[in-house]
Amino acid sequence: MSQGITVERLSNGLVIAIEPLPGMATASLCCLVPCGTAGDPEGAAGEGESTLLSELILRGAGAHASRPWNDALDALGCERRTTANPFHTLMTATALGSRLPDALPLLMDALLRPRLDAEHLEPVQRLATQALEGLTDEPQHLVMLRLAERFLPAPYNRTGYGHAEGIRSLSMEGLRQAWRRRAVPGGSLMAFAGAVDPATILPLMRRLTEGWTGQAQKPPLTRPALGGTDHLTLPSSQTHLALALPAPVESHADALAIKLAAMVLGGESSSRLFTEVREKRGLCYSVGGSVSLGRDRGMLQVYAGSTPQRAAQTLACIRGELERFGLGITPEEFERARTGLKSRLVMQGESGAARTSTVAGDLFRLGRARTLEDLARQVDALDTGRVNAAIRDHWGPGWLDRMTLATIGPAPLDPAR
Repeated sequence: MSQGITVERLSNGLVIAIEPLPGMATASLCCLVPCGTAGDPEGAAGEGESTLLSELILRGAGAHASRPWNDALDALGCERRTTANPFHTLMTATALGSRLPDALPLLMDALLRPRLDAEHLEPVQRLATQALEGLTDEPQHLVMLRLAERFLPAPYNRTGYGHAEGIRSLSMEGLRQAWRRRAVPGGSLMAFAGAVDPATILPLMRRLTEGWTGQAQKPPLTRPALGGTDHLTLPSSQTHLALALPAPVESHADALAIKLAAMVLGGESSSRLFTEVREKRGLCYSVGGSVSLGRDRGMLQVYAGSTPQRAAQTLACIRGELERFGLGITPEEFERARTGLKSRLVMQGESGAARTSTVAGDLFRLGRARTLEDLARQVDALDTGRVNAAIRDHWGPGWLDRMTLATIGPAPLDPAR
C-alpha cells in the first residue's frame, strides 16, 4: 500500500512526485522532458529531431563518454531507456533503492549535460531510418500510426518515427542547440516510486538540478484533424483495419466510467467485440479496442485483422456492435469489468515502474497525482447506471458519424457499409 505521494515544484519549475511503496527493494524513475515530436521542425526541415535526441542522450553525458557512462550505470544495476512521444522525451530507469542516489547524478547528466558527440550522429540516423523504412513489415503497428495521423490534429499526430529527409538533414550542432532550447525544467515532470524516501530524494534533486533554467512553450496546432478514411495498398493475404472515435479527456468526470465501458466493448477476451466478431462469427483472427484519454483530447481505438475476403464483413460487424453499445451495458458486464479494473490496480501496485509512469501521466494530464487508494475508491463509486449515462452522453446518437478509418491491405473498404 502506498504511503502517499509527495509532490514539490522546484523554484525552476520542475515538478517532482515521490511515492514510497513499502516492501519493494527497487526504485523507479520516470522523467518527462518537454522535447516531444510535436515540437520538431516540420517534415524535411527536421522532423525526427526529438527521436534522434532521445537516443543520443544515452550515448555519454557530463565527463563520461558513451562507454564509460553506460558502464557506470550497468555497474550500479540501473536499467534505463528513453523514447519520444508527441509531448515529451521520456527517460525511465530502475535500480535497487540503495543504488538510486548513486545513479541519479549520471542520469541527470544525460538530461542536463548530454555530450552529443559528433561520432554518434550517423549511426543514430541510420537506426532511425531503418526503423522508419521497416514499418511496412509491421502492418498492424503501421495501421494504428496512420489512424492517429488522420484522427489527431497536427503536429500532435506525428508517428514518432520522423521524416526520412528530415532525419538526414539534422546536424549535431543543430541537435545540441535544440536540446538546450527544448529540454528545460519548466514543463518537465519527474516521478519516483518504490524504495524511495522523499527526505533523501528531494534534497538530492534540488542539488542536481541547480542552475537548470527555462520554460517550455506548447507547440501550436498547425492543422485540424483530417478525419475520414485512409488506405494503404499492400499486396497481402491480410487486411488490417483500425478505427477511431472521440472520447472525453482524462480530467473529465466521466473518464473512469468510459475506461470501464471500453473494457466491456473491447478490452478483454470476454468483451463484446471479441465475442461477437471473432468467437461467434469467425470474421477475424484478432480484434480489440481501448481508450486513450489525454490531456487535450481522447480517443477510442478499435483494431481488427482479417482476410481481404472477410474485411468488409468484419468492419460492418464492428459498426453494428458500436451502435448496439450506445444502448449501454448490463450489470453482469459492469461487475466483470470493474473486477478487471481493480485487478489491474493491484498489479500496478506491485510494479514501481508502472507507478512512476502512472503518476507522471497524472501530473501531466490532471496536474495532480492519484494514489492507488484514490483510484480504487473511484472504481468502487461507479455503478452500472453511471457508466451507461457516460456512454449515452459521449457515445450516443451521431457518434459514429465522426469515425476515422485506416486500412492496410489489397483493397480499400467502404466505411459506411
